[in-house]
Amino acid sequence: MKWFFEPRPDGDGARHDEDDSALGLISLPAELLQRHGAVVLNPGKAAAVHGYPTPRSTVYRVRTLLVPDDQLQDRPFIEALNRVLHDVGMTLIPPEPDQELAGEGEVMEVLRRLPRPAVLVPAEGATTPVVVDSWVALQALRAAAAAQKHPEITKAAVQRIELEHLMRASSINGSPIDGGGGAIPGGAGNGNGVAGPTSTGSYLFNGGDARTPVAVVMEPPARKSASQCASVYGRRPVLALLDTGAREHWWLDVQAKPGGGYQTVTDGFVEVDTALQNAIRIEGQNAASSGDQPRQVISDPWDGPTTADPLVGELDSDTGHCTFEAGIVRQVVPDAQVLAVRVMHSDGVVYEGDLMCALRHLATRIVLARAGDIAAHVDVVSLSLGFFSESPGDVAFASGLHTVIDVLRGLGVVVVAAAGNYSTSRRFYPAAFARPSAPNQVPLISVGALNPNGSKAVFSDGGGWITAWGSGAMMVSTFPTDINASRSPELRMRAHPGNQLPPGVSLPGERESLDPDDYRDGFAIWTGSSFSTPLVAAHVVAALLKGAEGNGALRLDLPGAVDATKRAMAALTGLGWPG
Repeated sequence: MKWFFEPRPDGDGARHDEDDSALGLISLPAELLQRHGAVVLNPGKAAAVHGYPTPRSTVYRVRTLLVPDDQLQDRPFIEALNRVLHDVGMTLIPPEPDQELAGEGEVMEVLRRLPRPAVLVPAEGATTPVVVDSWVALQALRAAAAAQKHPEITKAAVQRIELEHLMRASSINGSPIDGGGGAIPGGAGNGNGVAGPTSTGSYLFNGGDARTPVAVVMEPPARKSASQCASVYGRRPVLALLDTGAREHWWLDVQAKPGGGYQTVTDGFVEVDTALQNAIRIEGQNAASSGDQPRQVISDPWDGPTTADPLVGELDSDTGHCTFEAGIVRQVVPDAQVLAVRVMHSDGVVYEGDLMCALRHLATRIVLARAGDIAAHVDVVSLSLGFFSESPGDVAFASGLHTVIDVLRGLGVVVVAAAGNYSTSRRFYPAAFARPSAPNQVPLISVGALNPNGSKAVFSDGGGWITAWGSGAMMVSTFPTDINASRSPELRMRAHPGNQLPPGVSLPGERESLDPDDYRDGFAIWTGSSFSTPLVAAHVVAALLKGAEGNGALRLDLPGAVDATKRAMAALTGLGWPG
């Protein structure tokens, strides 16, 4: 596998990124936007307020705003907001307090103040119909702050309120049912407006799909037992994949249950956190019941459904995404444990509020871990997703997403994020939070994708904010063994009478060409910075193990943020981190 860190430039290295960049993600299929209650912000038609810069294109959910929790619990403040919003025909409904965020201390106080989804609905008593739109609502609040008619509504307070962005997976997908992941078969490419061949065309096959089943003739990479890891390293390292969730595969120790759903095994390669997953579900259900419709609620930790349209049966664009990533980790660092946290839908969509909730509770899990509760620690977080912000970079760095990632970094957790697949240098978040990073501070690592020959993939985003590169094109990894979608081989016929199967062999007896969406052998080829990201994250975990094995001061069972930071920085230094 090829990967490397980008040399550290002078300054933040990104001064010209916004000047020479294509727009990136400026379109998504209408059915996907409607499914998730979202729209694309058109800067030329967007509501505007004097004193604020013209926004850039972004994708956001129309019925929610992300509002800091301390503001949500401030009744006079919410009442003041609603007096302003009533003038544009809307009312903001705050969620119930998150009872799971127990614990004391400065870090927990920061986590309790993070933004959460608050729902916008038509104002009661409105005499004319209203179009509920969170961008219009946010602009109304900004205008009210500028007018200084409500003492509670200051510019500083309103600056903490954000759109809930619709985030996308960073895998290449050209499936006919979805053109939003960097490729639209036979046409629009990645949306960057460049004429001629698309930046992803050569990475697609099977009628436009970026995935294809392959056969792999090797056993799972050998793995130490939990007791061996405890003796050598102190404990297993934990790499969290916030993604689609896992599905059945013997490399990952995820099994299908007879009655439906999946289960993990004790000390298996993949684990789930039921309490964390329940917190994401409750947050989504509260928003949906308050009027956030349509909202697709993440209800369990398992990747699904296989298809968004059962009548057609096409495999959803990002089904198997987390399973594929987990297989990359298994190839690089088999002694690790993957914590699979489902925040992504099988069409590659992530609600920013769901991601915030997951990161908030992941940080809480680490903060509240007792000295002897080593299983609750998380060493590395991998995020193969992102969005383009409508705001300048300095504003984005004040967002709640940046805050919670900074909390994780302060706890000694290395965060690795995908650069995106839109052939642009426009900043893609959260990866673009990577620059700048103070010396001796656990960094956020942003990862672009390389081709198999080591060249930089033409689909990969690029810019001074990218800090690492790794193999991400035509990767081979695990894919759910329980998927055989609706496409069929182009040719199928009876076998020659002299080639009958032996007794007891249950394999298909026909002759046929490749079935492009039958993954029952358990492996596939796929492409995107989605997969260079867990590759780099896995190498960081492998370096943690190397340090723990050779130095008692870097053992993984030493609790607390100070020791976690020490071993993370030692691992990165050993890998050649230029920071």
